[in-house]
Amino acid sequence: MRNKIIPAILLSALCSFTAQAVTVVTIMDKSGSTKEYNIDDSGKLYFSGDALMINEKAGAKDVNVNIADIRKILFKSNSVGVDGNAAEAVSLVAFPNPVKDILFLAGVPAGEKVSVYAVNGSLVGEYSYSEEGINLSSLTTGSYMITVSGKSVKINKL
Repeated sequence: MRNKIIPAILLSALCSFTAQAVTVVTIMDKSGSTKEYNIDDSGKLYFSGDALMINEKAGAKDVNVNIADIRKILFKSNSVGVDGNAAEAVSLVAFPNPVKDILFLAGVPAGEKVSVYAVNGSLVGEYSYSEEGINLSSLTTGSYMITVSGKSVKINKL
């Protein structure tokens, strides 16, 4: 019995450490220079006042980036296993959310079709995505679903 339990415990422990999700956030400032941040499962990215706060991992000091200095933010999210293979990102990330005018979508290439739906399911707009984002200033205040290539995310319009 003991001979069966120990290998099962070791296998379970090994499986729990075979994959680590990492999101690489690349921030380009107005001058065109870029800085990369590697955010693991325990890190976070959030807004505080006029700053984008970046915490790469639990216990690390937050990095403060002034929103007015940001020209572009790119996300690359993957899950890397023991064999080094990366898993495809499965979610659509929209920012800022809530949005006033310009909405950016992480990992969406320029030219991709973006559909915007009201909460009742009606299509309210279709856009061609660009590096400058999509201008949603014509939408009324409320909640919407953004859909790109079969992936969706809920946003709130101010």
